[in-house]
Amino acid sequence: MSEIENITEAQTVADLAIAGTKPHTLLPGTVYAVADGKGGLRELDTDGYADVPRRAEASRTVTDAASFVSYVNRHKLPGTEVYAHTSSSSVVAVIDSHEGSYNDPGWQRHKLTLGLEHTKAWLAWTAHDLGQSNRAWFGQQEFAEFIEDRALDVVEPTHARVIELATKFEATKKVDFGQATRLDNGEVKFEYTETIGAAKGRKGDLEFPKELKLALRPYIGGPIYYVFASLRYRISEDGLRLGYTLQRPETILEGAFADIATEIRDGRTDKSAESGKETVVHEGIGDVPIFYGRP
Repeated sequence: MSEIENITEAQTVADLAIAGTKPHTLLPGTVYAVADGKGGLRELDTDGYADVPRRAEASRTVTDAASFVSYVNRHKLPGTEVYAHTSSSSVVAVIDSHEGSYNDPGWQRHKLTLGLEHTKAWLAWTAHDLGQSNRAWFGQQEFAEFIEDRALDVVEPTHARVIELATKFEATKKVDFGQATRLDNGEVKFEYTETIGAAKGRKGDLEFPKELKLALRPYIGGPIYYVFASLRYRISEDGLRLGYTLQRPETILEGAFADIATEIRDGRTDKSAESGKETVVHEGIGDVPIFYGRP
């Protein structure tokens, strides 16, 4: 018998022996080594058939601080830690992280992410911010409709003044705008001449506020902040073009995120407008550490 035949016969015998071997326990009751039918062994994990898994593994996402705190307090372990990343506005809790020096390490397979979502009001105002790239100016009609739709977001001027402003812009669509003069109170006065109808040639003026003071909630479930929108205008052959620039919206977002991180740590209380007493909305995460960065 040749050497090659001896090797083949020996391999066949070995394969048959392995195939006939009973499963060998690697971890009692859960993980076994069994023949793979190809002369080797494969691992068989029976964890999926147990009453409960050996360890918790999950990747969850919530959208507000209250839900984040509730989940962490429900599942936290000695090694649980939280990471807050300002530029991405994300907060991640590693429920089964390491306990620290000379203590047990964690598997780091159970995580919770706070996925903050912007409110519709914040998205509406930032979508037309001239301070952002590739934003278009409004025509008179478009600006009037936008201001009227978002009037409840405006704190100053008053709601009535904002509606009046929108109405006047709608009523002066068919005019030629001439000189614009800045008044002592900061407003801008536009002089115009009627171009169509029985009043053709009649002159008039329209006062335009310097800025709008907005009350916006950047994130769903988060606090409300004052944001100032500086109004802008252009007089061209196409008529009056209008727009606005939000003042430092990135600073507002950074402050809003910092406040949410503080709310996660310390909890949240609301003061009653009637009694002035503070009531606890939800607790914080207690002694769970917060690190600024990414896990």
